[in-house]
Parts: sequence; structure tokens; C-alpha cells
Amino acid sequence: MNVQCHACGKDQPVADDVFGNQDVYWLKYVACGQAIRAVSPTLRTLRMESTAQVASPVTAELNLEGRELWLPEGPHLSLKVVEGEETGTVFPLSKARIVIGRGKADITLNDLTASRLHCAVEVSGQEVFVRDLGSSNGTLVNDQPVAVAPLGDGSTFRVGMHVLQLQINPRPA
Repeated sequence: MNVQCHACGKDQPVADDVFGNQDVYWLKYVACGQAIRAVSPTLRTLRMESTAQVASPVTAELNLEGRELWLPEGPHLSLKVVEGEETGTVFPLSKARIVIGRGKADITLNDLTASRLHCAVEVSGQEVFVRDLGSSNGTLVNDQPVAVAPLGDGSTFRVGMHVLQLQINPRPA
């Protein structure tokens, strides 16, 4: 077989038996002195077939307890910041699980006392829960740290220096 030098572009013959039981053999090119990596002709290159498929849209997800999460068709759910730097800001809940934190979260708070991924608000039809995601300072409901707690209309919970309130309003006709 012939191997082309990547430096000078010339071919150099290489005997097949130099590989022995190796897949790669390093040789010094005679014309320019460049080291050349030769690959055994018996080594087969795998050809990857395309496996691209169109994924069906996700219509539901499950929380850690296996409860199906989904937004109700009737009421409009939102979180209003009632205490903290972003007081007055309203975040509509556009999906059944919203992550809140100061990092790459669905709702990002400018709050150094909040963890990057602090907590999640999970909606299962008419039920709403807040779930702490292992935050450093905890998620507080009624000034008590919680792992998971139910929320109702007007319920508040603390994330760092911010207090958020769940608002459940009928959808406009």
C-alpha cells in the first residue's frame, strides 16, 4: 500500500506485513524525514448510519413520586414576586414544571442567596407543589424549610431573599 506524506505530499510504499497485529504503524518518510502514521488496510472504518428520527412531542412528564404533571385548561397560573429585588414581577407558568434559581433556570432571580437551581414549581392539574432542589439555604413555606409542599391560590414561599406568591386566575373568555 502507499501512504501519502502530509508534509510534502509524496507517496511512500509500505508493506502490509509491517503492521503485524497492530492497527497503526509509525514510519519515517524517506524523502522529507517526516514521521507518518500509517493505518493497517485490514482495519475497517465503521460507517455510521443515520438514526435521525422525528421525536413525538412530550405531552406529559412525571415528578419524583410518579405523579403526572400537566397544566389545567381552565385557570391561568402565575408566580408574583411579593418581596425582594424583583417585587411586582409576574411570571406566568407556561409549563407543568418551572425551575427557579439564579442560574440556568426557567425563572432566574438576581439573588446571591438563591441556589443556581433552587426549587421547582410542579403542576398536576388542580394541584400545585413547590419542591426544593437541594438548595443551600432551603425553600421556605410559612418560614419552615420544606422538601415538597402543596401550594394554593395566594400561597407564598421564599427563595433566597425573594418571596413568590402563587396566583390562580380564571382564563379570560
